[in-house]
Amino acid sequence: MLGAEGIAFVQVDGRNPLVGRTELLSKFCQDPVIRVLLISINTGAVGLTLTQANMVHIVEPQWNPAIEEQAIARVARMGQTRPITIFKYIMAGSIENTVVKLQEKKTRIIKLSMQDKDNADSDANLDSFKFAIDPNEWGVVS
Repeated sequence: MLGAEGIAFVQVDGRNPLVGRTELLSKFCQDPVIRVLLISINTGAVGLTLTQANMVHIVEPQWNPAIEEQAIARVARMGQTRPITIFKYIMAGSIENTVVKLQEKKTRIIKLSMQDKDNADSDANLDSFKFAIDPNEWGVVS
């Protein structure tokens, strides 16, 4: 679809050998004509610097929200000079919608577990924690 619209792009995923990935990433970083990098989140979440990009589109949410955060961090790195825009595409009523709800609950659990116990309202936090781990709230248990 991008090619049909005349938009130059490179695609990096698990099918590319490691050497091929490096060449494609270099092409994206060095060729100003190539404005789009399609990269699978599993291939591109760790160990890359992609400050040439300034938009991230997440089309498949991950069970572990940290994987998405790592993928976004490839663009939001030291040396980035432009504002970054992040898009997440979630269809209502889909499994992805459930995954996003689980991500939010996992994030809430992490934040609750890391709060300073001296400054926290323990009853409110206990209620929030119970809500965060209640499988009936996840939308996957009927």
